[in-house]
Amino acid sequence: MSRSRGYLTAWWFVLWLIVAALAAPPHARAGDCEYLRVSKVIDGDTFVVENGERVRLLGIDTPETVDPRADVEWFGKEAAEKLRGLIEGRRVCLKRDRDRTIDRGKYNRLLRYAWVGDTFVNKELILQGYAFAYTRYPFQYMEDFRRYQEIARRKGLGLWNSERKKRWLESRSEAAALALRCGQDGTICPRDARNFVGLRKTVRLLVRKSYDAGDRVFLNSENDYRDPENFTVMIMDPPGGIVDRFQGRVIDVRGRIRLYRGRAEITVRDLSSISVVQP
Repeated sequence: MSRSRGYLTAWWFVLWLIVAALAAPPHARAGDCEYLRVSKVIDGDTFVVENGERVRLLGIDTPETVDPRADVEWFGKEAAEKLRGLIEGRRVCLKRDRDRTIDRGKYNRLLRYAWVGDTFVNKELILQGYAFAYTRYPFQYMEDFRRYQEIARRKGLGLWNSERKKRWLESRSEAAALALRCGQDGTICPRDARNFVGLRKTVRLLVRKSYDAGDRVFLNSENDYRDPENFTVMIMDPPGGIVDRFQGRVIDVRGRIRLYRGRAEITVRDLSSISVVQP
């Protein structure tokens, strides 16, 4: 009797394993998944996982938002927000390419495919128009990714929306022209702010780069915050959505100017100190 009960228990255990395996998504059934939680999204194709490693999504490329050598590119913010919504704070399955020589990129980031639940993240970003297929080097899903990109292009999705891109480019040109009016209307230019340390002044700047650190947001006049001519607005205890509200806009900010590591800045605790300059 006890032996029969043992056989029955073993049979039910095997059956449970079979059902569990069939219930798992295909990528998990194939094995080789490394499950890690995403602690922070950097941009549209790069993120940090719980062990501190940086991961670059393999086979895709999204517009730049954080490169200190370049302006924020068309649809870069949207791509970063899409990836953030998909994976930040969630446990993802990371898999290497079947070509096992593909492991790390030139910046020592892990090159991986990512799944969250049943969603193939690399695929989803291309298919919805948030990313390009990066086909400079061969990889496992190259032809699939090319096909997904063509679908998004034909539908005019995301970064393939030519009318929306045209409006964005026009808006950027208008902002650049407005920024040249610094020194007028009682304002000073970012590059001159160092001459007024300790004084309350209104600085007019184009917000080229922004960074949300959680308890504060930084708005910078230059792509590289380390540039000696960079001027920073540091917003303390910011409400949500501040980066989207000011990124790429021309603003006037009033406050007392101070130097931090040789660069001028104003600390803002009340958003009424900042106004968006209209054309």
